[in-house]
Amino acid sequence: MNFPLAPEAASAPRNGGRVLVVDDEPHVLAVASTILQSQGFDVSSCESGEAALAILNESTRAGLSPHVMVLDLTLPGGMSGFEVLERVQEMSPDMPVIACSGYFQEDARELCQAIGFIDILQKPYSLEQLCAIVRRCITPERTSSSPAS
Repeated sequence: MNFPLAPEAASAPRNGGRVLVVDDEPHVLAVASTILQSQGFDVSSCESGEAALAILNESTRAGLSPHVMVLDLTLPGGMSGFEVLERVQEMSPDMPVIACSGYFQEDARELCQAIGFIDILQKPYSLEQLCAIVRRCITPERTSSSPAS
């Protein structure tokens, strides 16, 4: 499969930042991770909320916390995206978390932002949308306040 990026995304600077992508769909996880890595981001990924919290805990202890999390809201079998957000807010209250789902209703954006998500990425999303929203969340202040990867 070929997923070309828009010219502005392809020529983006590669100063990146650390991104944690959480999605229960392996193909979505693989494509999102590959695209973000190709744009200079250091990407960790997993398929469950429990694994996401373990990665966050481990990376925080190592001084390499993610700068942003892209979190699918529908994670079957374990913690929901909303439960993960609640725990992330306890562990890393300043980390922006982007809600990602294919099941948003009209009023979902306001609700998600009211409970703490920084933004929403509606599936199916374009590669340009993914890169743009992650870049907006990773500010120079965030990347300079923690050790480089």
